[in-house]
Amino acid sequence: MKNNGFTLIELLVTIIIIGILSAVAYPSYLSHVQKTRRTEAQAKLVEIANRQEMYYLDHHVYATNLDSDLGMGANPFITENGYYSIATSSSVSTAVGFTLTATAINAQAADSDCATLGITHEHEKIATNANGSNCWK
Repeated sequence: MKNNGFTLIELLVTIIIIGILSAVAYPSYLSHVQKTRRTEAQAKLVEIANRQEMYYLDHHVYATNLDSDLGMGANPFITENGYYSIATSSSVSTAVGFTLTATAINAQAADSDCATLGITHEHEKIATNANGSNCWK
């Protein structure tokens, strides 16, 4: 007798194998996507830090408002894809330095490994995760 098709057991085994593979692969995929989105914040932080330095050369103080002083369009500035909110902590009275901080928002807020990234006037890159290790890579 000639068999045409699959048995129920063969079909169930195939579905189970696909389920196991996707249960392992999907979390890994999400982790990779979150790491990739961090590059958006890192690039904007470096760009805004460079704008801060140019502003300092012209005014001898660091900008306190990303919108009116640096022309970023908003204060705090939201990155192009809307995954990070960037704010500055420079002070008019001290003019000593600045720290730019990018905080994960929207879909990226689930990135508990690296929820905030930062850069200082000395271009020191700050990013810590729950373990206290640097996650800016």
